[in-house]
Parts: sequence; structure tokens; C-alpha cells
Amino acid sequence: MTPVQAAAVKSGTLSAQRRLSGTVAAAQSGTVTARTSGTVTEVLAGVGSALGAGDTALRLSSPDLQSSVQSAQNALDSAQLSLRSQASQTAAGRASLEQAVTAAQTSLDNAQRSLASLQRLYEVGAVARTEVDAQNVQVQNARSSLVAAQSNLAANARSGTEGQETARLAVQKAQITLNQAQAAAAAARVTVPFAGQVTALNVSAGQYVSAGTEVLTLVSRDQQVRVNVPPTEAASLPVGTALNFVAGQRTYPVKVSQNAGSAGTGSVPVVARFTGESRPAAGTVGTVVYDAKVATGVLVPSTALQADSEQTYLFTVENGRAVQHTVTVLGQAGTQSAVSGVTAGAQVISQPPTGLLDGGAVRTAAAGSQSGGGQGGPPPGGPGGAP
Repeated sequence: MTPVQAAAVKSGTLSAQRRLSGTVAAAQSGTVTARTSGTVTEVLAGVGSALGAGDTALRLSSPDLQSSVQSAQNALDSAQLSLRSQASQTAAGRASLEQAVTAAQTSLDNAQRSLASLQRLYEVGAVARTEVDAQNVQVQNARSSLVAAQSNLAANARSGTEGQETARLAVQKAQITLNQAQAAAAAARVTVPFAGQVTALNVSAGQYVSAGTEVLTLVSRDQQVRVNVPPTEAASLPVGTALNFVAGQRTYPVKVSQNAGSAGTGSVPVVARFTGESRPAAGTVGTVVYDAKVATGVLVPSTALQADSEQTYLFTVENGRAVQHTVTVLGQAGTQSAVSGVTAGAQVISQPPTGLLDGGAVRTAAAGSQSGGGQGGPPPGGPGGAP
């Protein structure tokens, strides 16, 4: 009877610590261009200057732009004056016409009262019919005058509304023109789009620049680590995954902020942002450290695996006998391997003695249970030639 050591195995995920080269770089970088042509009148930043988003780096002078702003402002002032004048004229005319309507209404009321009085007198024979007829003509004339006055008032209202609307449209157009001129003039102020440090300045005071000229280069103060990972491990590093960046004797916590996703071949670029207050200088080369998933299966000691020219196998202890099982190695890391072909809970012989055969009588000594996961780098090759 052969003495052996056996351990109850468990299912789990095998992981290994990866150490890949990474480089510190600015989170943002880019060139800033002039939005308009002009002469550099003031340089407010130099190489190494720290600027906030929207800060002015340069000022340009362009007399044509300033002239356009002044012309547009004059046009707006004129349009606003015309609008006020139109409103004033309409109001003055309306007041006069309203008075005419009131007077015409009063005349019609008086003529109608006089006609009613004459009609009563005519009925008792106190006045002649001709007087009644003459007053009736006066009533008709007064009514016509009222209709004419009301028509003039209505025409004034329509004319005033149309005139003021035209004047308001003119003011709106003048305001738009002024806004455009002011925006063009503001373009003579070269600002930076994000907070950062100036690394190159391509112009100097007194120099004439054209629109689109690259005047400076800016890099952000925020830093990140760029690392290329194997495509098989990219999916295990989603955005938000915590990693470590080691440079010299210091370790910096970082977190994945961009992952290009798994690729068929080649490395996958991954970007991680620093999460602590301290961070190394841009350009620093260090090591990105993370735990990578190797495989999921039944975890066995790598020393338990045996191999011949055709298969990989291991032995379990069942009823005092060694039972051989053909297995497939799914992955290896450190002293453990993930396999299929054996069930969790089986008593696996951790170090089979030379010459052990399937069905051989064995005597076991407990070697402890295997854990559900493992750390460390895979050995150079499978034990006993296992893949």
C-alpha cells in the first residue's frame, strides 16, 4: 500500500498578478490656434505658465474688427432711435384722432337730441316739417363725420403697428450684426480651452498672425497612465477597476478610465487616472500592477498533474484506491492549476509517487483543502510536461 498526500479540491477562479510597463502622460494636450488675423499686442503667458480654462494667453489687435463693432453699434443706436420716434409719432397722432372721434360723437349726440325735440314739436304743430327735415340732414352729416373720424383712428392704429413692427425688426437685425461684430472682435483674444501648462509658445509681441495659426501648445495638469494589456485580459479591466502604478519605491493608486475593448489580435490600450493627491511627473515610466483572471474551473495543486505523450491526468483517492482521471488544463498560476475533468470535493493526490498506477492501493495523509483562488505568475511550463 503506497502512502500519499491528498487534498479536497474546490471550484474557483484562478487569478495571477500582472506587471506591465506603463507611462505617465497628460490627460489632455493640444494646440491653440488664433481665431482671427491680427498683430500680437500682448503676450500674457510663457512656456511653463499655468492657465485655467478660458484664461487669455494672447491679445491681438485688428483695427478693422474694432471699426466693425463701432459701425454696428452706431447702426443699432440709429435703429433704436427710429423705433422710439415711430412710437412717439403714433402716440401723438392717436391722441389727436381720439379727440376728433370724441368731438364727432358729441356732435352726433347733440344733433340727435335736437331732432328728437323738433319731432315732438312737429307732432303738436309747433314747427314746420322743413325744420325737422333740415335737422335730420344735420344728424346724417354728424354720423358721417363720426364714421370718418373712427376710420382715421383705425388707420392710424394699423399704420402705427406696422411701422413699429418694421422698426423693431430693424433693431433686432442691428443687434444681431453688433453681436457678430463683437464676437469677431473677441476672437482677437486668444484663450485656452482647458486648464493646463504651456509647453510651447510660437509667437511673440509685434508679430502678425493669420487665422488658424498655431500659437501655443497646452497640456493639462491632470495626469494618467497608459498601458497596453493582452487582449484576453482587456474584458477583466472595465472602467472603474482599481490598479496600482509603481515607480521607483512608490506605489500610486490608479483607476481605469478608458478601455478600448477586446481586440482580436495585438494589445489593447488602457488608460487609468490617478486617484490620490500624489502623482509622478509626466513621462515617468513605471509598472502597472493588477490581478488578471486566468481561468475558472476546479483548482488543483500543479504538482498533482501528470502527463504522457497524449494526455494530462491526475489521481484521486476513492475507497483506498488511486483512480486516474484525464483532465484538461484551463490555466495555471503559481502553484495552482484550473482544470476540468474532475469534480469539486474529490480527494486529489497532490504529489503522486513515481510508478503509481490506476487502481493501486494507497494510504492517505491529509494535506489540507485547496482554496478557491490563487495568486502569482504561472510557472515556465506545466508540471511533468503538462500544457
